[in-house]
Amino acid sequence: MFKVSTLASIPLLIVAPTLMAEPFGHNNAQLSYRAEHWALNVERAITEDFYITGFYHHTDDIALSSDVKAKAKILGAGLMTSTNIGHMTEFYAGANLAQSSIRSWENGVKREDETNFYPSVIAGIKLSSSPEFEADFNVNHGFSDSQYTYGYLDSTSFTLGGKYFIDQAMALGLSYVWVKEQDKAISWDNIGVSFSLYFE
Repeated sequence: MFKVSTLASIPLLIVAPTLMAEPFGHNNAQLSYRAEHWALNVERAITEDFYITGFYHHTDDIALSSDVKAKAKILGAGLMTSTNIGHMTEFYAGANLAQSSIRSWENGVKREDETNFYPSVIAGIKLSSSPEFEADFNVNHGFSDSQYTYGYLDSTSFTLGGKYFIDQAMALGLSYVWVKEQDKAISWDNIGVSFSLYFE
């Protein structure tokens, strides 16, 4: 079984010192935020067609029910593959293994803490017609074995986003994330912002 310390070391191992930002690049670290949800995601290319990922997510609201409050810390890593169609399109897909630590309350009464390992899969497409912009659409599904059902862990989510590359080192991002089980498809809480650093 993977240990937290093993997964935690992955983001540190896959970042290199030289900066280089460009669309479809897979050597980067990204910090993002949306509605009580912070995330650090790191990518590192290992071949022309494959790259590894490491991530840490902290969220204060993953419950689907109004009488349940749940917080989660999620640590994980994955293997991804990508294929370019010309210079403007990239298809990508992969799988991740994550560990979630969940604290939850129902009607104000604390429930037993949970720690689970579970896989997730993701597939998407990126589009770019210039070195300054990149558009991204992906679908993600987690297979959490949590005792309770949480929208953030167990659901299918759809993300539509874009990045603006400030220079060779940095990019700003804007995204919209819709979780399939959400009551409202349109919500300000689904909007996220991000800042990325790129590495050679």
